[in-house]
Amino acid sequence: MAKKEKASDKEKAPSDGTALNGNAAKPAAKRAGSSRKKATARKTPETKEEKSRVSDEAIRIRAYFISEQRERVGIPGDANSDWIEARRQLLAELGES
Repeated sequence: MAKKEKASDKEKAPSDGTALNGNAAKPAAKRAGSSRKKATARKTPETKEEKSRVSDEAIRIRAYFISEQRERVGIPGDANSDWIEARRQLLAELGES
């Protein structure tokens, strides 16, 4: 019994440029050879407000407690006034009123 020789991968691959799975082979991507530098975003100096901005979550929590205290004591008010007061208090604690 004679053994059959196995065909090499080059012989198996079709010559029309398609891969073994039937998809067309993609050419290798070329690297950009330009020597210029990529543009980077410039850092702008942050304003005083941006540096010490109080998070909305912190204001929300403080406004909740202000609301609870206001309702317990019976002082008139609404959610907007509680929010403003909470923000004012937190900014005052940071020393930035």
